[in-house]
Amino acid sequence: MKKSIAGALFALIFLGSTGAAFGAGFTLTLKAGYFMPSDRVFRDVYGGGPAFGGEVAIPLAGPVQLWAGADIFGKTGHLSVSEEETKVRITPLYAGLRAEFGKTGIRPYFGAAAAYFLFHEVNLLGTVGESGLGFLTQAGILARLGGSLWLDVFAGFRACTLRADADDPLEARIGGLSAGLGLAYRF
Repeated sequence: MKKSIAGALFALIFLGSTGAAFGAGFTLTLKAGYFMPSDRVFRDVYGGGPAFGGEVAIPLAGPVQLWAGADIFGKTGHLSVSEEETKVRITPLYAGLRAEFGKTGIRPYFGAAAAYFLFHEVNLLGTVGESGLGFLTQAGILARLGGSLWLDVFAGFRACTLRADADDPLEARIGGLSAGLGLAYRF
């Protein structure tokens, strides 16, 4: 998992250095928010909790930007029947397009991205490490704080369903709603 996070950070740095060549408007954001799983069973075991991440947005043409990032949600819960402790970590790595509107100190945006979700759960029953494809969307408002520093207020939805194999009837729906704040630096 540490290799995956290191790879995601390397990708963000690479995209960041590439984005500077595209000119003004390249944005690097650090964000914190709250993730609320949509699956009732998952919510009963873990509930919602804090999520942290980072993202980059690189201007392409007009309001359209290349948008990529990674988040991490980690939580400790209790199994439904035995009440034993269980821990989960969900890391979506995503890339897509975002449209940012306006030329003033307030800029709304909307983005949609394909995502690769890394799922890791550890409890008395064993360890599960799965991954799968999904998607996420995010809408928000960037508000200039001063100079190149911006406040990002966002809300989004993510979706991914994981199965151990194609014949397995058990599935884990690890999507849900998210909202939070970010601190963006626009180059």
